[in-house]
Amino acid sequence: MLGTVTTWATLGAIGMALGTLPPLWGWRTNPDRRSHYLVLAGVTGVASVAYALMAVDIGTVSAAGRVVSIPRYVDWLITTPLILLFLSMLGRTDRGSLLRLVVADVLLLLLGAVAVVIDGPIRWVAFAAGVLMFGVLVYELYVRIPRQTTFADERARTLFITLRNLTIALWTLYPIVWILAPSGVALLTRDMTMLVVAYLDLISKAAFVALAVDGLDALGAGVDAGTEATPTAD
Repeated sequence: MLGTVTTWATLGAIGMALGTLPPLWGWRTNPDRRSHYLVLAGVTGVASVAYALMAVDIGTVSAAGRVVSIPRYVDWLITTPLILLFLSMLGRTDRGSLLRLVVADVLLLLLGAVAVVIDGPIRWVAFAAGVLMFGVLVYELYVRIPRQTTFADERARTLFITLRNLTIALWTLYPIVWILAPSGVALLTRDMTMLVVAYLDLISKAAFVALAVDGLDALGAGVDAGTEATPTAD
C-alpha cells in the first residue's frame, strides 16, 4: 500500500516545516538580507500550514463530483508569488515585470481551480487558458526579465538561472499531474495524486528555499530587498 492522503500530507507538513528553519536562521543572523530570508521562510512556512490542514482534512470540499482542497489552492496563491518575488529580488527587476509575473501566476491558478470545480467542455477551455498563462510566465522569466536584470554579480546571475530553471521545470509537471489526477482523466487516485503533488511541492519549495539560502552569498554585500527592486520604465 502506497499510503493515504493523510500520510503524504503529514510528511509534506513536516518537510515544509523543516525547510523553514534555514531561512529563519538566516533572517536572525544576517540583518542585511532579512527581506530575502523572510520571503523564503514564507514559501515553506505557508506550505507547512496548508499541508497540516490537509493532513487533518480541514478545508476539503466536494465540487462537480471531485474532492477539492481549499488549503492547497490558498497555499499556491501565496507561495508561488513569493517564489516569483524572490526571483525578481535576485535580478532587481522593475515592479512592472513583477506585476506581470504575479498576475499571470494568479490567473493560472484561478483558471486551474475553475477547471476543477466545473464540469463539461468548458473546464478544458479553462485548463487551456491556464496553460497559456503559464506560457506568459515562461516568456517573462526566460526572455523579458533576463534583458532587464541588473545582477549584483555573476554569482547572483548564476543563482537566478539555477532557481528559475528549477522552478519552470517543476511547474511544467503540475499540468501533467492535473490531467492524470481525478481533476482530469482520473488515471491517478486521490492518494497517488497527493503523493506526487507533495513530492513536487517539496522540491519546488523546500529544495528551492534550501538552494536559495545556500546561494544568498551571491548577492553583493550590503544588498537587501529594499534596494534591489528599483522601479524602472518598461
